[in-house]
Amino acid sequence: MKKLSLIVLSLLSVILIEACKKSSSDDSSTTTTPTFQVYVNDSLWTPRSVTAVLTYDSKAQTKTLTCTGIDTTDKIVWNIKQPASSLDSTFTSKTYYVSDTANVKPMYYKLNSSNVFVATGTIKSGNITISSFDAKSKVMTGTFAFVTTKLNYDSNGNVTSITANNITSGQFNSFAFTFQKQ
Repeated sequence: MKKLSLIVLSLLSVILIEACKKSSSDDSSTTTTPTFQVYVNDSLWTPRSVTAVLTYDSKAQTKTLTCTGIDTTDKIVWNIKQPASSLDSTFTSKTYYVSDTANVKPMYYKLNSSNVFVATGTIKSGNITISSFDAKSKVMTGTFAFVTTKLNYDSNGNVTSITANNITSGQFNSFAFTFQKQ
């Protein structure tokens, strides 16, 4: 009888302990930071597809980092080119300004009626900050912002308005990239 009571008590203890365990699916306190997101004219935009490629060009002795976010009607692409003499996947972490050099090229595209992505204007200002760049793990983190403007003309060729697109608070978090050589 004593053995039976001990077995029943042990079994009940195991059942109670298992019932009190927190299920991993109940954990609602976890938040996930999007890999890539940006505000386009004050509206949050998170693309469906994102890619990043670091390309080493041995002839030009440069590395170009290209990041692309694309959705059904919008696309954002930015490129940073820097001198490089070695074939590796390193890249300098710093803030790159559009006005400093022609080697920093962000652009915002919209899908037109012919289903072709068309640039929304000319870059006026902006920057891309690479805050961390892990060549071994091939992930990077940073921010970006820029402004495009487009002059609109009437049938006589007179400027009637200016359309501006403000790309603000862009971020890429632990964003994976691939490395290739040309």
